[in-house]
Amino acid sequence: MTIVQKMRSELTPAMKARDKAKTDFLRYWIAQLTLGTGEEMADADAIKKMRSVLKEARSGVTTFTAEEVAQLSQWVPASLSPEQIREALAPAAEQIRSAPKDGMALGIAMKTLAGKQVETEDVKAAVSAIRSEA
Repeated sequence: MTIVQKMRSELTPAMKARDKAKTDFLRYWIAQLTLGTGEEMADADAIKKMRSVLKEARSGVTTFTAEEVAQLSQWVPASLSPEQIREALAPAAEQIRSAPKDGMALGIAMKTLAGKQVETEDVKAAVSAIRSEA
């Protein structure tokens, strides 16, 4: 079941419960994640779009309320913690340390973490810590 399908399955109970905040939230995101052709956006793209909104909210630049941001974060899979990122980067630690530039080290780290849900800021911090161990 895709994210949009899950949202649609929760919409009717929210409407019956007269939960205006949840109903409005679900209607908005169903519309955002449905393409102009009526097709649903792929889950990976939907998660990417929702993550970008959460990132904006963390930076303080958002039109969403705190309640809407909290609801949205429930739909986005959890990211790896900084400790989990360090553990995942352990096999590539030597490559990261020996990279001539920080950008190259970050690139190695991101390739190592490909397919995993991570926050770029956490990866940068982990790369910094690994490079300072040298």
